[in-house]
Amino acid sequence: MTFDVEAEVSSALADAFDKMADARNETRWNSQVSRSDLVGDEPIREGSRFATVNRGKEYTATIRTYDKPNRLVFEVAGAPMDITATFTFRANGEKTALKGQFDMRPKGFLKAIFPLMKPVIRKDLAKQSQSFKRFCESS
Repeated sequence: MTFDVEAEVSSALADAFDKMADARNETRWNSQVSRSDLVGDEPIREGSRFATVNRGKEYTATIRTYDKPNRLVFEVAGAPMDITATFTFRANGEKTALKGQFDMRPKGFLKAIFPLMKPVIRKDLAKQSQSFKRFCESS
């Protein structure tokens, strides 16, 4: 199941890209993420991996595409589901237009109930998108 979000951020293109690419920042703007650690060395780049805890469940997020400052793709793997999260960034004057697409592939029992969760997921993704916007604009 795929979900799309959009936001316009009052932040420079490269800055918004860098803040999204470094998943360690997610604990500062995503209320569902309690931990996100870089596994391996800096700098953040294609192939960088993060160990993340989202809603109490462990996930590994790997950057599959790192096309700074235009496109960023994470492959996220966890017991509840796998997710491909694609972000595109475009300069819009002094602001950045951000589009996110989340291809969520639930596993096990979650497969059966996931379609019922669609409205809640859509609402939560919009909330987290706005929280990312605030994070970019305040730091």
